[in-house]
Amino acid sequence: MTVDKIELAEIYYTLSKKDWKSNINRSLAFTNKIVIIADQVENNKEEVFVKALNNKVLFLSRNKEFGKAIQASEKYLNTYTHDQLRLAKMYRLRGNIYSKLGDLKKSNDNYDQSIYMFKNQHNLKELTKTYISKLDMYVILEDELYSDEINQIINQIELLEQNKYNFPAKERIAIDLNIGYFYEFSGNYKKARTSYLRALKISQEEEEFDIVYKTYINLGILSTVENDLINAKEYFNKASKYVFDDNLKLAPISNNLAEIYIKENNHEKALIHYQKAITQALHSKELDSQTLPSFQDIELSPNKIDILGYLIDKANGWIAYYEVENNPKHLQNALETFTLADKLVDIIYVESSEDLSKLFWRKKGATFYPKAVEVCYRLQQPEKAFLFMEKNKAILLLENITNAAAKRLSKLPENLLKREQNLIKEIKTLESEMQGYKTEKTQQIETLKNKMFDYKKEYNAFIDSLETNYPKYYKYKKNINTIKLKEVQKNLQKDELVLQYIVGKEKGFVALISSEKIQLQELPNTETLKKTVAKYKNAVSNPFVKTEDKTTYEKVAKQLYQQLIPFAEKEGLSQKQITIIADGMLQYIPFEALLTPTNEYLIQNAQIQYNYSLSSAAQSKQNNTPIPNHFIAIAPTKFKNEQYSTLATSSNELEKLTSIFGANHFQYEKATKQRFTKAYGNYKIVHLSTHGGIKNTVPWMAFYDEKMTLDELYFSKNQSELVVLSACKTSDGELKKGEGVMSLARGFFNAGAKSVISSLWNINEKASSEIIQEFYKNIVAGDTKSEALQKAKLSYIQNNKNTSEASPYYWSALTLTGDISPIGFTNNTYLYYMLGGFFLTGIIVFNRFKKNKKQAA
Repeated sequence: MTVDKIELAEIYYTLSKKDWKSNINRSLAFTNKIVIIADQVENNKEEVFVKALNNKVLFLSRNKEFGKAIQASEKYLNTYTHDQLRLAKMYRLRGNIYSKLGDLKKSNDNYDQSIYMFKNQHNLKELTKTYISKLDMYVILEDELYSDEINQIINQIELLEQNKYNFPAKERIAIDLNIGYFYEFSGNYKKARTSYLRALKISQEEEEFDIVYKTYINLGILSTVENDLINAKEYFNKASKYVFDDNLKLAPISNNLAEIYIKENNHEKALIHYQKAITQALHSKELDSQTLPSFQDIELSPNKIDILGYLIDKANGWIAYYEVENNPKHLQNALETFTLADKLVDIIYVESSEDLSKLFWRKKGATFYPKAVEVCYRLQQPEKAFLFMEKNKAILLLENITNAAAKRLSKLPENLLKREQNLIKEIKTLESEMQGYKTEKTQQIETLKNKMFDYKKEYNAFIDSLETNYPKYYKYKKNINTIKLKEVQKNLQKDELVLQYIVGKEKGFVALISSEKIQLQELPNTETLKKTVAKYKNAVSNPFVKTEDKTTYEKVAKQLYQQLIPFAEKEGLSQKQITIIADGMLQYIPFEALLTPTNEYLIQNAQIQYNYSLSSAAQSKQNNTPIPNHFIAIAPTKFKNEQYSTLATSSNELEKLTSIFGANHFQYEKATKQRFTKAYGNYKIVHLSTHGGIKNTVPWMAFYDEKMTLDELYFSKNQSELVVLSACKTSDGELKKGEGVMSLARGFFNAGAKSVISSLWNINEKASSEIIQEFYKNIVAGDTKSEALQKAKLSYIQNNKNTSEASPYYWSALTLTGDISPIGFTNNTYLYYMLGGFFLTGIIVFNRFKKNKKQAA
């Protein structure tokens, strides 16, 4: 009976291969029959079953059933582990599938696994194919951020050439196309054209008509960029001859012709072609240019990424049309198109399962959210603008906070939470090790990548099992909602205001939100604003040495105040609590040191605090876990790793303070990373005085035995009311478009802290100790955190009036981010003395380190 089934499978396999490119559904049907038979027989390792499951993945991918293709590939990898060549090919195919899904991180991981295996097999032919696939993935992102990765792949390909590897024509064409595209978006048009023409010549000689089509498209786009519109049209016309009734191939031609018509001021024709591109990508009937396809149709389409690009281009086309005709209806059409694009970004974002991929899609959204806000501004719809401004901020942070809440609300067993932490720790440890190697040590890096790939595979399977076995967790986890304007205004008191910013490539906007209304104003053009911000940051982050320094600061601080708060009712800011939701470069400056028209610091008129987004702030407030202990301090003082200098302090004084007031602290060898992690979530106030820095864009802080990176901090647990970070530039980090600054301060929020005091630059010893002592006294007296910090800074300014130490450099570096609510204490008459004294010790520790530091940041 078994033999008969295998023979039947062989027959089905022969039928599945017949005309599969032209009738893929028929081929899939036969392949599915073979897979069913394989599940029924005792020996499912027969060659026919291996080839059939491999083809099923391929057929599903070609049919754009990517979800099913991934499932089938998982089954293949788990079932047929003996053939390393086929496994390596399967990882490459998975990389291609994830690339089409827009999941950059998983695509990259699968390509790396394929590369690792082919290198071990010394299979240069297949290795080259994977390099090309990976190159294609990075190039289509059109992002110079990945230039290093692209150049590394090009170097590997050139190394193969130097070793006398003779590339087959098809691979040579693919390399030239991708390198040409890279040169194009890098602005090197001459080299781009040379690469494209070389690819065109070879593809025509080899009669690779699909590649001829792609090359003509690329040459047409390049000619459009260079304003050679006649040749651009000719190239697109030539490309159309290789479409062969494939609507998906027609779509980019239509979209690029629309770009030409915009340049020719033929806006009606341009919009018709934008619409054609969308309907062609959807395989739907033609619609008039003012009618958008239904979201349901787009949601079900396998071409969502292409459609997103066409929607954004069409919305910008409506804006261009408005600028010619000044017809508000064109703006309304643009707004509706942006709204649909926003919903599509949400879908693609949810389907991306790793943070790096999600950051890419937040960045993609950030390219059009400022434009959408501009449309709302022109239409005088500030309420609608609020939605786009909020969607432009810290959605990944919101998701991570929501995910932590989901684990708590669904009451996941402790052993599962520990398992997750252990898997994440292994992944992050390997990532840190990889960052320690130089790029030329490729063998070591690839070995680490291989190990990390295995851990990620296990981690993803673990998360999938949680979502299946704990449906409440999955429900809570997916409930990620941006806050509504009405909810924000409902929660604002009469004396509270919000200043929310969005800064685009060309323009920026600010919304002033009170409990009763919202106002929207345009900022200066982005280039002008950048220059003013840079001058202000330089002036405010350095002490005044000469009279000219103070004069320069006063001039630029007044100028920036006028630019960032362009509202007629500026006097309405006086005696208010102001929450700043900054964007872009504005996240690196202290608003409290801006000078008002009356020559006063903004902090003299208002309490200032910051948040990453209003949505993440609202979600964070829902964490009401009771915390029994008040205060803990972490002060390693000296370090196992001798590259970090000792932080000299008076241990006797520290011990005396903690003995009198009963404070918990870890010092010297006790201040380990493990001990900090264990104690971290059990105290209302956490104070850290240690080394800190940034390596390869990743912020870190040191404990006695080892460092903790931002990535590790993201996955620790904490419900502290307040974290005080006394280390270098703890508000600093890499700026991710659409998400924010990846700083240590943000890491503590991600872990569950409600508020963080951190530094924008290296803090001054004397000034900071005075300010924080006063801050803690005010906190214990019952003040809100923002009021406590305002009073402390004003006290410092008054006490140092008419001295050189009154300059903003000394007092404005420390900023408060997050919840401002007062912290409740019980029966601690001496608490504020203990806290002030202990923090003074911490500041001395930190600043003595600064005088004696060796290699730390």
